[in-house]
Amino acid sequence: MVKSSIYFLSALIIAFTSCEQREWYKKELSEELKKQYSPQVRAGRVYSYQGSVPEQFQLKEAMMLDSTDADLWREFGTARVKRGILDEMYYYYNEAVKRKPEKWAGFRGYLYLYFYRDYERAIADFNLGDEANGQVDYSQGQSHDYMRGICYYGMKDYTTAINFLDRYINKVVEEEGESWVDVYAILYKGLSLLQLERFDEAIIEFDRVLKYYPNLSDCFYHKARIYIARGQFDLALKELDIAEEYFKKGYFHQRPYVEVLEQIYLQDIVGLGREISTS
Repeated sequence: MVKSSIYFLSALIIAFTSCEQREWYKKELSEELKKQYSPQVRAGRVYSYQGSVPEQFQLKEAMMLDSTDADLWREFGTARVKRGILDEMYYYYNEAVKRKPEKWAGFRGYLYLYFYRDYERAIADFNLGDEANGQVDYSQGQSHDYMRGICYYGMKDYTTAINFLDRYINKVVEEEGESWVDVYAILYKGLSLLQLERFDEAIIEFDRVLKYYPNLSDCFYHKARIYIARGQFDLALKELDIAEEYFKKGYFHQRPYVEVLEQIYLQDIVGLGREISTS
């Protein structure tokens, strides 16, 4: 009798489990359930390397459930960015921006700026993102005004670059304090002033950077350029010695994956010093 009861209970459990499995694996899902399951499938990709075959399959399965999810399109695009596949990056990011411009337009602008140096498209995307959000927004942790300033610097419109960089800098100073300003925004303001040959103002900005990043090799290198322009070669050599010391320790402006605008290299510093010594 005991054995019969055990067999009976086991049969019920198996039957119940089978029903649950049949319910779970049913082929027809409502649109509501598809949208519910898609993020769960997408979440599993974190256990696979970005751009790997398993990760891409998981994204595709999530996409089959909900192709309206802008975040999915963006994820497909990100792997292409890091592998230099421009045409596919553009396709996927374009689909993401069409579906959710308030979230992804600025991110695409960030890519146009830093990865492709397509300044006009970058500015257009920052404008689109800001319009969608009703404010000057941030993407990848950077203010759109800050990145607009870098775009105009790349376009050699140094006065407009200063205007946008100042908009970003002044806003942060007013709301958070100067120590919260990204020092590279101040660096690019100094570089813009240098290009306009407003040397005294440029040195003020480079020294302002050094107040918060006292080891940044770039500032010493660019100050040396100013001293050379003024014929102050002894001062220039001193700045270059400091620039070389800090550069060798890794203190210079750089970004992963890409070369930054006006990125300096050791040969730049050493070469400029040799020019002075042999002149």
